[in-house]
Order: sequence, then C-alpha cells, then structure tokens
Amino acid sequence: MTELLHILTIFAIFLLASCVATAMLRKILVKKSILDNPNERSSHTIPTPRGGGLALMGIVLLGWVGHGAASLTPLPGFWFIFAGAIALMAISWLDDLKNLSPKFRLLVQIIVVATSLWGINHDGQTIKLFPEIIPQWVDYVFIGLSWVWFINLYNFMDGIDGITGVETSSISLGLVLIAAYFSWQTDALYLPLFILAATSGFLIWNWEPAAIFLGDVGSIPLGYILGWFMIFLITKGMWAAAFILPLYYLCDATITLLKRAIRKQKIWEAHKEHYYQVGVQNGLSHKAVSLTVLACNIVLIALALFLSADYPWYSLTISFILVFSTMKLLKKKHQK
Repeated sequence: MTELLHILTIFAIFLLASCVATAMLRKILVKKSILDNPNERSSHTIPTPRGGGLALMGIVLLGWVGHGAASLTPLPGFWFIFAGAIALMAISWLDDLKNLSPKFRLLVQIIVVATSLWGINHDGQTIKLFPEIIPQWVDYVFIGLSWVWFINLYNFMDGIDGITGVETSSISLGLVLIAAYFSWQTDALYLPLFILAATSGFLIWNWEPAAIFLGDVGSIPLGYILGWFMIFLITKGMWAAAFILPLYYLCDATITLLKRAIRKQKIWEAHKEHYYQVGVQNGLSHKAVSLTVLACNIVLIALALFLSADYPWYSLTISFILVFSTMKLLKKKHQK
C-alpha cells in the first residue's frame, strides 16, 4: 500500500509539473512566433505553437536524473540513453526551427543508436534475438536499424491532436504494469512512470483542440526512449510484449510507408495517408480517432501483460487481428 501511494504521488507531482511547464512554454512559443502553420498536408486549420516536447522531455529527464543518481542498479545503458535523448532533443529542436536535412538527422540518429547499443553492451547486457549460429553482429545491426525506424515512425505518426500522447501514455502504462506484475527492479517501473506522468500532463494541452504541438523535439526522443524499453523487454524474454505494446503505431506507419515506397513516393515527405489521418478525413474528429487508438491500446496492454510471456505467438496473432480491425474501422466513411 505504501509503495502504491508513492507511485501515485510521483505520478501526480510530475503530471502537474508537466502541465504547468507546458503552459509556460506555450506562452513563450507564441511570443516568439514559433508556430506550426497549416498547409494542404496538415490536419489542423489554425497556427499552433510547436515544440511542446521541450516541456514534456524536460520533466521526464528531470525525473530520470534524480532517480538515476539515487539508483544502485540502473538499467543497462541508462546513462547512455539519457545522453542520447538530450542529443536528439537538441538536433530535433534545431529541425523544428530550421528544417534540417533529412540525411543529416538520420546520420545523427544512427550515431546515437550505435552509441547506445555499445553502452548497453558495455553495461553488461547482451542482446540476442537470433539463434546462436547467427553471428552476434547480425543481432545488433538488425536491432539498430529497427530502433532507427522506430524513432522515425514515432515522428511520422504525430499528425493529429492527442494521438502521440495517447500512444506514449499507453506504452509507458504497459511498461509500468509489466514491471509491477513481474516484480522487476524499481528502475523498470519508475523510469516509464515519469514518461506516463509527463505525457499525461502534456496531453491536457494537446487534446483536441490542441493548444500546442509536440514537435520533433518531443516525438523523436520519445521514440528513441521507448525503443530502448522495447529492447529491455526483449532482454527480459518478453519479445512478444515488445511488439504488442507499440503495435498500432508499428502497423500504421510501416504499412502506409511501404505503400508510398511501392508507388515511388518520398517516404520522408509529409502526407495525409496514415490510417489515423484517413479516419479524420472520413469524418471522425481528432478526439474520436485518438480514443479509438486508446481503446485498441488498452486491449494490447492486457495481451502483453497477461498472455505474451506464456503464449507469445497466440497473443501476437490476436494483437495483429485487433490492430488491423482498428485500421479498417478508421478507413470507413463516417458522418461529419
């Protein structure tokens, strides 16, 4: 009971801190005219401040540095991830302001991911996905490329009010519940708890109609950090849960961009072809789409928590059916 009260207290404090920090940041962004102006590919219609990730990530990293300094057993690679998140925030903030070259941003992401994988290994955690007959370097190349992809798909999917807040809250809640259910070390519970709380505070301002957008400065480091947690799940033997928790984002982004690649369209250019965007175009509000994704994610959390450890393929199959059904629902025409 004492532990639960401690968790709830931390959640409340960091939710409030994130909400206040976002409000203060919004005033600064408006004053500095750092706005996301609508265009033909936008899902919003009025200029809206962007860069809210500065507040969200600032609160997350504040909690992390305090907890990390006090932890006797930090998760493998923790301080490398902390430094990598700061580096990606800096580059992404410059991109929010000046639109950096996609190749340059990708190069920085690859360097950060490679350094992070080295750091995880340096801290004594070996990552092995494939059978022993497959060289270890193949595992790291595959994981590294997947991690870079996850970082970018997280950015691609941040296109309507509330959706990335919902996705981040869902994944981090799933991580907290899994860590508590299996009695893992406290870092595995508290680090995603800071993300859950800070994202919930930000979501108050990002819910439809959004008063502020996350920006690359938020979506890129969030994708990076959550990708690290998926790797952590894999090292704990819960590879199915690592796919299930972010499965809606994985499927929507991957399928949509594969279609664009087949049509020889530039996958890094902004567009409105993701399933959640089609849902808005077909008559659903941003809130309705985000709540639909949330409903899907709640079931995914339950599957990851209760079934994925003992029945990985069974739970993964059900999860795919659920996600594809959700995407099909979003593609239906709805009355406005």
